[in-house]
Amino acid sequence: MPRTNAPAASPSAERGTAMPEQSRATRITLFDGLRGRSPLASPRPVPTIVPTAPEQPPETEEALDGPTLRAALIARRRPLIEAALETIRPNLNRDGGDCQLVKIEGDAVFVRLTGACVGCQLASVTVAGVRQRLVEAVGMPLRVIPVE
Repeated sequence: MPRTNAPAASPSAERGTAMPEQSRATRITLFDGLRGRSPLASPRPVPTIVPTAPEQPPETEEALDGPTLRAALIARRRPLIEAALETIRPNLNRDGGDCQLVKIEGDAVFVRLTGACVGCQLASVTVAGVRQRLVEAVGMPLRVIPVE
């Protein structure tokens, strides 16, 4: 095969599309927009931001501390828990049992199973069902603890 000194065809020429050659005179660079500006021109001053202390809510007598806040949350949950137990109670009474709310401490709800539920082998299943209903009613995780 004879060798020629002709320039190799560009990839675009092989595909059948012709691309115009770009000359150095028409090339645009990032620095073209800076032409004509003085290199020592000072930038605009940046405003100074002075840090300030975060605003504190005004101290009032109604400010709640830890125990007071906990008591307020329990007071709001108690009616929801009692209403949920009232919806469960007819099913338990039908089998000769009952469930009574003893106390609420944080996320722990203490209940007392009475009647036929006391010696029943399915008491743990009953407590799990009570827990599920209470979680649905309150909308947050709770622990249901049976007491004697």
